[in-house]
Formats: sequence, C-alpha cells, structure tokens
Amino acid sequence: IKPEDLKMVKNCANTTRSFCDLTDEWRSTHEAYVTILEGFSGNTTLFSCSHNFWLAIDMSFEPPEFEIVGFTNHINVMVKFPSIVEEELQFDLSLVIEEQSEGIVKKHKPEIKGNMSGNFTYIIDKLIPNTNYCVSVYLEHSDEQAVIKSPLKCTLLPPGQESEFSSEQNRLKTSHLVELTLQ
Repeated sequence: IKPEDLKMVKNCANTTRSFCDLTDEWRSTHEAYVTILEGFSGNTTLFSCSHNFWLAIDMSFEPPEFEIVGFTNHINVMVKFPSIVEEELQFDLSLVIEEQSEGIVKKHKPEIKGNMSGNFTYIIDKLIPNTNYCVSVYLEHSDEQAVIKSPLKCTLLPPGQESEFSSEQNRLKTSHLVELTLQ
C-alpha cells in the first residue's frame, strides 16, 4: 500500500476515543480495506498496527426488526429492513424466517423482488390452531458465514372453531361484565 492511497478519516484522527465508526467510509463491498491505527505521545510513535479485511466476507449483519401477529391457522411476519443495507450487498443476502414449534424448526426463505428496504410482510400458513409458535428472523450471507439470529418472538394461535358451550360461556361472561360496569 502506497501512502498516497491511504485516506485519513477526519472524525477518527487525533482522538482519544477507543472506538471510531467507519461505516460511512466504505464505498464498495467488493474491495479490500486496510485500517491502520497509530498511537502517539507528542512526536513519539508508541505503536502502529493494521488490519486487512474485505467487507463481503468479514461483515456480519444485525437481524432486521420484526413483529408477528398470530391468527387461527397462520402468522403474519412483518419485517422492517434497515435503511442502510447497500444495494450491492443485497445480491449476497437472503432473508430467513425460522418457524419453531414443538421441537420442529422450519426455514422459510422468501424471494424478495427489488430492494430490501422498508417493510415486508410474509405469511406462514397451514399452521395448527391452539399451538405455540416461535419465529426468528435474520439475514444469511451467500458465503454461509456466521449469522446473527434475532431473539425468538412467540405467539399462541387461538383455537379453531369454538364449541357452542364455550361460545355461550363467553357471551355470559361478556354480559356479566357489562352489568357490573353499568351498576
């Protein structure tokens, strides 16, 4: 590396902070980058170290935010993609929605047409009523590098058709509640 090829990052130079965000400095995920860190005391160099990395291989992605809503036999998964997913990175990433119930894990890989930006809704259907389901959402890189999975979000699907007896009980409870409220 020639010194003239190096770029000084202004907000990271001449600082005593132990962290510096270089996110806005990356221009391409298909280029190699070198960070050089030098420590000085006055004019004396105390240390110098460097690290080479390639974003497409060394970068991991936080899982997108998501919400779930359970219905009788399906779950709506609403994914909120971060606005910073670079368009060129999207070709190497797949959205994975993991469904878990009673020890069985199923992976859903929805095909997303266009940009991974904004909100996206996916329906996990053909589920069993009155069953607990948990969902995790994450981004998987095509190179099968380590992924960061979101914490599970769970929902108990409501029962299917109610019997006449349970429906009558619910009506009685509701009418009783109204009586108490009015008195």
